[in-house]
Amino acid sequence: MLEEKVLYSYNDIMIKPAVISSIEHRSECNALKNGKLPIFTAPMSCIVDNSNFERFNKNLNAILPRNISLDIRYSNSYCGNWAAYSLHEFYECFCNEYSKLNSPAKALIDVANGHMSILYEYVKRAKGIHGNNLEIMVGNIANPETYKTAYEAGVNSIRCGIGGGAGCLTTSNTATHYPMASLIYDIYKTKEELRKTADMEGKKLPYIIADGGIRNYSDVIKALALGADYVMIGSLFGKLYESCAKMVKKDKQLYKEFYGMASNKGQIDLNGKKTKTSEGITKLLPVTEHLDKWIENMESYLRSAMSYTNIKDIEDFNPINVQTVVISKATQESLNK
Repeated sequence: MLEEKVLYSYNDIMIKPAVISSIEHRSECNALKNGKLPIFTAPMSCIVDNSNFERFNKNLNAILPRNISLDIRYSNSYCGNWAAYSLHEFYECFCNEYSKLNSPAKALIDVANGHMSILYEYVKRAKGIHGNNLEIMVGNIANPETYKTAYEAGVNSIRCGIGGGAGCLTTSNTATHYPMASLIYDIYKTKEELRKTADMEGKKLPYIIADGGIRNYSDVIKALALGADYVMIGSLFGKLYESCAKMVKKDKQLYKEFYGMASNKGQIDLNGKKTKTSEGITKLLPVTEHLDKWIENMESYLRSAMSYTNIKDIEDFNPINVQTVVISKATQESLNK
């Protein structure tokens, strides 16, 4: 079946200012959620490890990747921080009655295909054991309807996006993708359709986490305006001085070795050897910025966008209150000059 519907990427849209804004200065705007920017680090071994986790987690939501030992990751989850797990690891750690949690923990089931039925079966089992003491993130998905499945299973957050990451070859080799701007917005509409049901059942709707294709500050802002609750970032963090990626000096320029977790190098990090056909790449990214400066810029630009759209609190920066517009290819080219 061919679905004849025009879908949009971040390149295709811009944010339209409010008719009038009562905000006199961007400092009036709150761009933080629970004291942090609404941003997650991607669970990649070239971004965060034990050495820099706290530094990233101070102002962002950091996730320990799966190459870190299971004991350390479980301890991190048990302390209320995020850690990533394979499907098998998640089952062993959180789907057995003997491991019932007595305090809130956070776990990301880090699999490439967030459409697998067994994924949601495990979520239901874990939620049945731990209830609200376990916050679960799953993904990745590229079909808006899958959000309903996640909601019914008890998922707390869902990563949206397949094949859009800078270290990913999935789309180019498997032809599987859903352009990010449309994906976020279509999932947001699905979320809003479920709101009445969720209110009646006393359940929370899963957070939407836009994952993949973030190239700059403006893409983060667009993702939030389109309906994402959070944005997950990989390559932009991988090239920071503070990332745990290997530093390489070439022609007097500093680079960081960035790679996707489905690349040959990523597979070796996770399994000690290459285990499947690669769906990721390895490349050198020029080191251009420090983490603190990036965070300062991101918060400043986000506050500024909020002031243009007359939004004082980040919780209100969504499609209900912010209008996005589709732009032409010619406009895109003029903006990129």
